[in-house]
Amino acid sequence: MRYFSPRLVRYLLFAAALAGAIYSFLYARAAWLFKQDTAVSVPAAVRLVPYASDYLARLASWIPDKKIALLRRAVELNPFDSDSWIQLGFAAEYQRHDKATAERFFLRAAEVNRMFRPKWTLANFYFRQGRTEEFFRWANASLTITPYPPDPIFEQMWAMDADGGRIAAAVPNRPRILLAYAWFLSNRDRTGTIPAIVDRLIAAVGNRAPHAWGRDDLLPAIEDRLLAAGDRDAALHLWNTLAKAGWIQQGVPSIARPVTNGDFRRPLFRHGFDWMPAEIDGLHIVTFPSTGMLRIELSGDQPENCVLLRQYLPVKPGSAYTVEWHAAAQLAETPGGIRWHLKSARTGVESEPASADLSVSPIGVWRVRAPLDSDIGVLSLECSRPLGRLRARGAVILRSVSAKLQ
Repeated sequence: MRYFSPRLVRYLLFAAALAGAIYSFLYARAAWLFKQDTAVSVPAAVRLVPYASDYLARLASWIPDKKIALLRRAVELNPFDSDSWIQLGFAAEYQRHDKATAERFFLRAAEVNRMFRPKWTLANFYFRQGRTEEFFRWANASLTITPYPPDPIFEQMWAMDADGGRIAAAVPNRPRILLAYAWFLSNRDRTGTIPAIVDRLIAAVGNRAPHAWGRDDLLPAIEDRLLAAGDRDAALHLWNTLAKAGWIQQGVPSIARPVTNGDFRRPLFRHGFDWMPAEIDGLHIVTFPSTGMLRIELSGDQPENCVLLRQYLPVKPGSAYTVEWHAAAQLAETPGGIRWHLKSARTGVESEPASADLSVSPIGVWRVRAPLDSDIGVLSLECSRPLGRLRARGAVILRSVSAKLQ
């Protein structure tokens, strides 16, 4: 058996340590040069470490006439270098106009890297080629994984095919994406498929922290936009979905009985079909759900003519309704000029004269006709200073409001 002398062992260990130190220095120097990212530093980094695929790929952008050769060398060294496969695809598509080879390289990138960029690259490629089926497949794959705002994908989907049903089918059941798509549709006045998208969102989320999935901000804003746009059926569908899932406490109005939360037993949602108190100087509104009461306090500094409280109503255009209320007036003087009005949500035109003054008729019945031009009405409690009197000062307490189709 052959033995090495202690001195030889020390020499060998020293040589190995020296080689390691030199290698570490060269690699650190190359990394520093590569980070500088200049036409001089990147080639220098490649000379020091010629087997680093990312260095070669970056060098390709600095030497256009050798770009393809460098990228091919990069993927030979590292077949999982998806960025180089993508760059090869772009070179084939734009420089050689070889669509088949470009597609092959893009697909190879998606094969070796299952993350977002290769998928989105393929979706864009098929969009440019007008290949609808492949585009929607990869748009769906991109939406399934994207960590980025998805609006650019939605925009391309609508540009490729304006069939809302087909696009909705390509949107994955991923809550963040479903909520973003509902908001996207709302922003672009494409309201037809919003209710179905929200149905899928709520089915996917259930009752797990609805406040984290748009219950308190995006979905109420979408509901308000549906109503403002005059889309009664979509607004009712969305409201019903929220109520059935327990995301809101309010009931669901009907055309026959269109007032929501008329007994004030639920905290005001302040959106959709619930009561929306005005926010103006001189007005303070507070609810007491445990006792079923809404208190309107007027300082006397409110505008001479102002809306105090309003609610959207689903109505049958031109039909007669009976509105009843129970209230109590605690004003410094009467009449206070506080009356119910029913107007068209579409035009704001009032269908008939206002109700009796609540400060004079605290328990009242008002027969009124729904607007002719809209199936959404706006029931509003408004205050107008009576001629020759001071502005209303004090409080009005509402205990119930109801409306019924005749």
